[in-house]
Amino acid sequence: MKTRITIIAVLLMAMTATTALARVPRKQPTALDKGMMAYDKEQYEEAIRWMDEALAQNADNGIALAYKGASLRLLDRMAEAEPVLARAAQLIDDTNSTTRAWVHHERFYALVSLGDTVQAMREIDLAIADNDRKAQYFRNRGVIHSERGNLEEAIADYDRAIALDPGDEQVKAMRDETAQYLEKYNQATAGGAVVVVTEREVTEKDGLVKPQFPGGMDALREHIYKKTGWTSAKAPVSVMVEVTIDKTGRVTNAVVSKGVDPKLDKKALDICRKLPNFVPATFEGKPVETTMTIPVRFPKPKK
Repeated sequence: MKTRITIIAVLLMAMTATTALARVPRKQPTALDKGMMAYDKEQYEEAIRWMDEALAQNADNGIALAYKGASLRLLDRMAEAEPVLARAAQLIDDTNSTTRAWVHHERFYALVSLGDTVQAMREIDLAIADNDRKAQYFRNRGVIHSERGNLEEAIADYDRAIALDPGDEQVKAMRDETAQYLEKYNQATAGGAVVVVTEREVTEKDGLVKPQFPGGMDALREHIYKKTGWTSAKAPVSVMVEVTIDKTGRVTNAVVSKGVDPKLDKKALDICRKLPNFVPATFEGKPVETTMTIPVRFPKPKK
């Protein structure tokens, strides 16, 4: 009889504990939690709505601003994303420096797309200052150094990126190409030889007018989006294509500087090679050959 009573007592205790646990309310996800989950699922419009709700409760929520800005950037709403990311970087303190590095890097992308490579360089420097273990940060800073003609600095950044991610074959190719260009440049300038002026050498100098697509950058984006089928309502993947524009404004060469997969890379190249003529760049009033990098966005393929 004692044994039976003991078992009944244990069962009663277990039932009581279960009942007590059932009374404890589960923590409901906050607007910030829901926004972050939507972002992880690449539902960027929904993420923005939840982050706006979180910001209505606390306008100085740096994390909410960060995810909202990143979502806007991924939806190609760069002019909206840039100030939101700038504010987020101001609000996130040193205790969360890795997240702040990500915010600086997101703002870097927005600024590059808006054509402000000077401020973009400052942002990527800040990202690296906060987190110097991210290969992508060094890789992207190397690209900007290369475009501005700082070839030795570009090679140093590519080397750092390779050390952090030895399997990135594309950055190795970019490093080799830059090293070859630097060697040719040094050979051309030895003994006072004249070097043809290109955008790479004169980006920081007065007198350069960059090539213009008819109707401006908005018209260029619209032209590309009609070819790719991408809209801001869809999660994008981006193929970065470097094009050479000659003195007449014609695209004479196109190479993929950052690819996605062979099929999309090939399509992006085909789109860029068939672009209408630009108004050519000029330096000190004279047409010059230039290079520029164009992002070609496609709807993200279904897994």
